[in-house]
Amino acid sequence: MKRVVITGIGPVTPVGIGKEAFWNGLLSEKSSIKRLQAFDPNPYHAQAAAEIQNYFPEDYFSTQKLKRLDRFAQFALLSARLALADAGLQFNPDHPRKRAGVSFGSALGGIPFAEEQHTVLLEKGPRSVARPLALRIFGGAAQANIAIEFGLQGPGTGNSNSCASGNTAIGDAFHMIQCGSADVMIAGAAEAPLCPLTFAAFDNIHTMSRREVSPLARTYCPFDQERDGFVMGEGAAALILESWEHAQIRGAEVYGEVAGFSLVNEAHHMTTPDPSGEPVRRTIQLALGDAQIEPEQIDYINGHASGTPLNDLNEAQSIAQVFGVESAPPVSGTKASTGHPLGAAGAIEAAATLLSMRESHLLPTLHLDQIDPALPALDFVPNHGRTADIKHALNHSFGFGGINSCLVLSRC
Repeated sequence: MKRVVITGIGPVTPVGIGKEAFWNGLLSEKSSIKRLQAFDPNPYHAQAAAEIQNYFPEDYFSTQKLKRLDRFAQFALLSARLALADAGLQFNPDHPRKRAGVSFGSALGGIPFAEEQHTVLLEKGPRSVARPLALRIFGGAAQANIAIEFGLQGPGTGNSNSCASGNTAIGDAFHMIQCGSADVMIAGAAEAPLCPLTFAAFDNIHTMSRREVSPLARTYCPFDQERDGFVMGEGAAALILESWEHAQIRGAEVYGEVAGFSLVNEAHHMTTPDPSGEPVRRTIQLALGDAQIEPEQIDYINGHASGTPLNDLNEAQSIAQVFGVESAPPVSGTKASTGHPLGAAGAIEAAATLLSMRESHLLPTLHLDQIDPALPALDFVPNHGRTADIKHALNHSFGFGGINSCLVLSRC
């Protein structure tokens, strides 16, 4: 089985676009969460969002291309460009690559454009619906457009594993390279869910925070005793995965290694986690087993930390049961900084984890002023980051339907 390393990182997020801006945004320890601007939030209980500010599509794409790209696919394609540039790879369709492919996820795909065109359908009739609609809304448009732009004729796959989509995409790419089906994979996820229909759907099931939105507000506060849900965000991240041999031959800089991956179905409930915590524990244990790493070797966990009462409790208890309360590694939730971009979360957090390893810096859980006393007494890295040697890290993502995923990322 081939070793698989990461050689490029391409984040497109509310805290920054591009690796350096993204990392500096995380280091600022300031949240990107503000009052929703994409549309009027007044009819909703939830009022906050993490939106990418000062993003102008025409700066990155031609007018003709934009007609075929939904916002989530724009983010996906831009993140792939950034990751390839960071990796020092120059792929183009004039020289197709049969040993390079794409694995990209999205929970919702192009739902905002679909909502917009549904209004057109009702008001003006079927002949007025935009012709590119069919090409823009499906989740696979992300990986398809990346493959077309760069001439990648190797494996191509997309997934919609809810909030586990990003980790699933990276795990799928890992396995493809590991078994020899490809030498290089662009892996990640993209999401642009901020539209009235999606916002109303999540608002109505009370999964989003309804706390006050202001520059000083702790609207999104994972693991805090006052947490009441997540804050919806948007964005993407792409990683360049290569076989160790391929990276070595071309002298590439390596951020780390994908050492293990697991994907587990709880088969319990669409929104409520199994209260026993067994599926989450098994997800962690399977990933560690895949990486052939013992629990005591893990130095850091980038948690799912969704900020919902049950999920945070379930995650923290499961970590404590696998690692022990006294010996568990630090756990932080970066969604309080970036917002929760649904399917893109795992990919963005994998990028953050890799940079944390490279920079020997634990990112904090923002807005964590009063740790919920019902949680085990783990080190949640409250409010401020700190220096730490990180050789092995876990990245958790848990999705609707009980889709649990875990990546083990290791420093080479």
